Amino acid sequence: MKIRLARASGATFGVDDISCAAAMQLGLFAAQGLEVQWSDWRGGVAAMRAVLEGHADVAYAGFGPVVALRAAGHPCRIFVSQARALAQALVVRIGIENLKGAVWAVDGIGALSHHMSRLVVRALGINESEIRWDAIGPPPQRIAALREGRADAALLRTEEALALNRDHADKLRRMLDFDELKRLVPLQPHGVLATTDAYEQARPEVLRKLAVAMIQASRALHDDAENFARVVRASVSVGLDNSELRLLWQREHDSGGWAVNGEMGRVHWDAQLALFHQLNPGLRKIERREILCPEFVAAALAQVGKHSAAFDTGDTA
Repeated sequence: MKIRLARASGATFGVDDISCAAAMQLGLFAAQGLEVQWSDWRGGVAAMRAVLEGHADVAYAGFGPVVALRAAGHPCRIFVSQARALAQALVVRIGIENLKGAVWAVDGIGALSHHMSRLVVRALGINESEIRWDAIGPPPQRIAALREGRADAALLRTEEALALNRDHADKLRRMLDFDELKRLVPLQPHGVLATTDAYEQARPEVLRKLAVAMIQASRALHDDAENFARVVRASVSVGLDNSELRLLWQREHDSGGWAVNGEMGRVHWDAQLALFHQLNPGLRKIERREILCPEFVAAALAQVGKHSAAFDTGDTA
């Protein structure tokens, strides 16, 4: 079964979308009889529009763009969570102490990086009007903008922030690291797989198989640090030593970052949608069952069983 999958992160994978890479690298898509053809897009809005316009069948994106497009009347829904939070850090140029007035680089307006950045700004007690958002693009472009002084701040993948702090401490620093961001913003946006209503109705078996592969990928990463290290070495461009890989895995493992049961839970998603609508009061309010189709995760869990982790209970009701 061929599946065209639009990747919102551009041409790169990072630790916070590593489940998609794991499903490829560990042969989990192939084990389901799926032949995945990737296409690279600039941010979740672009990836989801690629699906709506027929350039792809499924998008990997942050859930914010999917919700916003559904609220605007587009026929798209989420069928499995790829993660439960972000593995990121806030990086700023040396000399930036006050973020008011800062040029803050994001993937795109409404993209996952913008969604999370808005939550950080709100948690810090800063009015959004005091931030100058700049839609620069995926992580490599945001890093270049920081290093060249065209941006003052950006959320970056935790492994990129670690490497920059190690290799470019004369220009950049981590203002808020992974664990500090998690305390500041406990409920974070995250990656999902989404498709159109028409594809959902026409190809349910493909979506079930994708859900199985993604759940197995999240479990392989959560349960085994060596799987994580193997996939990162093969799929992530940032060079990391064994101790750094172990640190990143431990953080993700301990924070419940991977959706080991596909995360379709009512408590999780009611809270996520309530927070999203607080940030976007001008959008039509979306209820959980309108944006989620949990039956594919339910079918996947019936096949592979539930993981025992308490943070993702496997609730699909």
